[in-house]
Amino acid sequence: MPAEIKPDMSCVPYRRKGLYFVLTIPSLALLIAVFVYLWTFSFFLSTVFLSFYFAMCYFQAYCCAYQDCPYVGEFCPAIGGIRPANILAKLIYGKRKIVKSRKRFELHATLASIGWLGLIVFPLFWIAKLGVVFAAGYVACHVVYFLIFVLTICPVCAIRNTCPAASLVTSCRIRF
Repeated sequence: MPAEIKPDMSCVPYRRKGLYFVLTIPSLALLIAVFVYLWTFSFFLSTVFLSFYFAMCYFQAYCCAYQDCPYVGEFCPAIGGIRPANILAKLIYGKRKIVKSRKRFELHATLASIGWLGLIVFPLFWIAKLGVVFAAGYVACHVVYFLIFVLTICPVCAIRNTCPAASLVTSCRIRF
């Protein structure tokens, strides 16, 4: 992260907690429903699905520490309900100074994104057994959640200038 880009401390503590929960609780409920549904086929399928979530949180933890996120260990408006990432960041990196590597940050951000993509793509085969409409609806729920989240939560987040999701939205706004 460039030295001149720092978290916007005027956004700490995060003020849109209610909206965050209104968006995130249904999203997490959907993930829990899919987890339970996969369990009806196999405990292994549920475990793989859950591993995508935990991988997303684990890899995001480095990103939190790298970005000097002021929400580490506090309420965090993390996308996808990956709030455990900020707790992991505090546990893994604590107050010790981490070696900041842009390359490592990009790798961890990519792996966290792959974890989220895994949550979307992995269960599609089994959800499609309920009907193609359910599978399409599941993907649509993720897309709608993402769009609403980045348009309402990200603009008032302290790390919106360095977060990959917020940066994506900012670059799209600039182009259009």
